[in-house]
Amino acid sequence: MAGPYWFARNIRVGHVGRDRYGKGVMPIAWQGRAVIAGFVLAMLCGGLLMALVGFYANHLAVSVALYVILAIAGAGTFIWAVATKSDPDKSIADYRAERLKNRA
Repeated sequence: MAGPYWFARNIRVGHVGRDRYGKGVMPIAWQGRAVIAGFVLAMLCGGLLMALVGFYANHLAVSVALYVILAIAGAGTFIWAVATKSDPDKSIADYRAERLKNRA
């Protein structure tokens, strides 16, 4: 179904050209969902580490650095996946229609 792509773009109905693309992507494969979960997990772990190291060990600068490193790693992975693994031709609506057709 999804092939080599992990994400599909939202395409707004009634718009043509480059203006027809929405402001985001949706996961169409488990790998896309895993990337999103990894980003959320990196942000949560960064916040937890910031709280533990910064407030309990009184090393606020180290805790901020840890949070920034995890945030950059999570966001960078997400941006890489969206940039390289998004389908440029088909939208999320096309994948949903294809899924419904295959179920019938």
